[in-house]
Amino acid sequence: MATFLFYPLYKMNPDREIFVRSFPAMGTRFDMLVLGQANERGELLFQEIHREVDRIENLFSRFREDGPVWKINQQRHAQWIEVDSEELWQVFLTCREYHRKTLGVFDINMGEVAALWKNGKEAPTENEVAEQFRFSGMKEMEFDESRHCIRFLSGKPGIDFGAYGKGYALEQVRKILHAHEVRQAVINFGDSSILTLGKHPSGEYWPMSVRNPLKSGEILHEFRMNNHSLTTSSNRLLADDGWSRKSNHIIHPVTGKPVNEGRSVSVLCKSPVEGEILSTAFMLLLPEQYDAVLNEFEYDEIVVVPLGSEASIQKKQFLCNDLTKPNLLI
Repeated sequence: MATFLFYPLYKMNPDREIFVRSFPAMGTRFDMLVLGQANERGELLFQEIHREVDRIENLFSRFREDGPVWKINQQRHAQWIEVDSEELWQVFLTCREYHRKTLGVFDINMGEVAALWKNGKEAPTENEVAEQFRFSGMKEMEFDESRHCIRFLSGKPGIDFGAYGKGYALEQVRKILHAHEVRQAVINFGDSSILTLGKHPSGEYWPMSVRNPLKSGEILHEFRMNNHSLTTSSNRLLADDGWSRKSNHIIHPVTGKPVNEGRSVSVLCKSPVEGEILSTAFMLLLPEQYDAVLNEFEYDEIVVVPLGSEASIQKKQFLCNDLTKPNLLI
């Protein structure tokens, strides 16, 4: 989902050491730009980050047959499953808490329903959706915290950490950057999740813009990033040929169907994980539910943009921790 537009990053002192690398990860691309690192140190940093992102992908992937999530999803009996990775167990508990904080719209057990709606496939029938939906959702999960076990009442798990994994990976990458005493960096994960350290060498922040997925070359909103994460979710994708296309990858856990109303949600906050959670949640929440969820999180800015026809685009902007800037509809 190409939603972010980098401002020129190289208009800086040409003598400044700049290290840039990329690699494929989690079905997309991971780009890193680090300042103040010579090639040798930068290469060591890159290799460490690459290994860590690969490790996390293996931990969370529902497609890697040697990974724990794939093995959990093969379970077809309503019996207890031990989660022998302490890290993964803590993630399950965290996602259960996010499920509560988002009024149930953040749900990691919707993978089987989402598979019915994969782009390019013929739309499933109402009966197919209803049948699969009966066995899906965190409503079907039980936790035994004393034994670090989970079970699925239906015996048909569909764990999918797709709305969590990139944020978690960025949290770990930030720890590595801090350990290497990196002060200025930009990490771009799939053009939908960005992490920054410090500020742009030519200003007080890294300027980032979110593109309009309905109209090539048009900007929806500009953000000022300084030690922030920025995450965007949308069900409209602007393809390389300039045409906007609908995506069915965001499934509503109440209906079992994709979100039909065009929408783009961008979240600026300190935590990459919470940015991922909020951007997903606000794709699904009703306006009357916003306040209840906002009160559960710390964030800097959330911009919700309904995407109908070009003439109907509105931006609903929420600003936090600044009493002089109330929630605005602009």
